[in-house]
Amino acid sequence: MTGKSRVRQPGDREVAPGRLALVQSFVNSLNVEFGPDEFATVEGFTRWLGEYGPPGAASEVTEADRRRAVELREALRALLRENNGGEPDPAARAAVERVAAQLPLVLGFDATGLPGLRPVHDGARGLMAQVLGIVVEAAGEGTWQRLKSCHDHRCEWAFYDRARNRSGRWCSMAVCGTRSKMTVYRQGLKAAAANG
Repeated sequence: MTGKSRVRQPGDREVAPGRLALVQSFVNSLNVEFGPDEFATVEGFTRWLGEYGPPGAASEVTEADRRRAVELREALRALLRENNGGEPDPAARAAVERVAAQLPLVLGFDATGLPGLRPVHDGARGLMAQVLGIVVEAAGEGTWQRLKSCHDHRCEWAFYDRARNRSGRWCSMAVCGTRSKMTVYRQGLKAAAANG
């Protein structure tokens, strides 16, 4: 990965390891709190594919590809909320399965002769299939559960939890963690005043 994969993450966190960094970048193509949404237009999605995708991924991108990418991204974000203690989201799981049905993977071999799942399609569809393949691979390795959506609903930045006990809740303790704790504190003051 190039470009934004090296951008400093909130709280000076490191990006997710290996190929999981692509999934993290895919989900973080929308900054929920401040914008922008890199998938808001075909042109924006094409730029993102040019930066993160394999050679040729940005060719002939359609509006249907863009809509499919947005649906997949938001379903993955919901699954990352589950990874951070959120309630199970059957609609998100169904959306991932629906999109995955359009993005088949097949057995293929890399340059060293190792087998793995490879996208059937090229371009945007191939990149999205690759994202799904990485999710499955990461789940088997035990790293998927460490990729989380920030617990602050205003943020929801995808971050990789490197804590030994997987206790990370916020992308940045200094920003989102503090903000969340202040919200709880203020609610406590209001409740005390109402009961006082």
